[in-house]
Amino acid sequence: MRELPSRIPQYKVSVWETVAVVLGAIATLGVGLTGLAMKFLSNAATPQRAEAISSNIMSYKLPGDSQGLLGVNIAGAKVALVASEGDEPDIQLLMARVPVDQESGQRRIDRILDSIALGADEEELKIESVRAENRNLCGQMTGVTVREGLLKYPDSPEKATVIYRAGVVLGDSRYVVNLLANDENIDAARKKAIGVFNSLQCRR
Repeated sequence: MRELPSRIPQYKVSVWETVAVVLGAIATLGVGLTGLAMKFLSNAATPQRAEAISSNIMSYKLPGDSQGLLGVNIAGAKVALVASEGDEPDIQLLMARVPVDQESGQRRIDRILDSIALGADEEELKIESVRAENRNLCGQMTGVTVREGLLKYPDSPEKATVIYRAGVVLGDSRYVVNLLANDENIDAARKKAIGVFNSLQCRR
């Protein structure tokens, strides 16, 4: 019986780079990787697991159907990546919840999350402007870094792209959001980004 191909390798955004970064975080936190890496990879890339973990971090609304791409628990932190349907999804949402009482672990995980760039490498994603805005996230005003530019995958038309990066502390948890939306024009991309961002509600 022929095996069905995995959806992840077809996904042209740097999902495997994200997986590698998360594996690096595990190593940084002192968890041995021997015998764990393959099990971690197979479990982390399970769509059902990714969506279960993401829904435990935040509630969200993506236009159309969504697909879970990555979901992991690391030293009390939860990290998930979901996207709109398709091999080149127009919306990607990376979210994390990190316990604030684990200061050393939190700082390490924060550095990992800060280093993750959704979208593509520098050759595919060209940032044209960066600005700061104040927006409501989970009922609290917080600073949001907004980057706008153009995204060009090989063999695909160029698209306008908007990326939101924000975080907020609620109780004993810090929530981090990295959201990418693209469309044929910048106004449509902005509308998608705002719509998804405004739908986010932190789970406590």
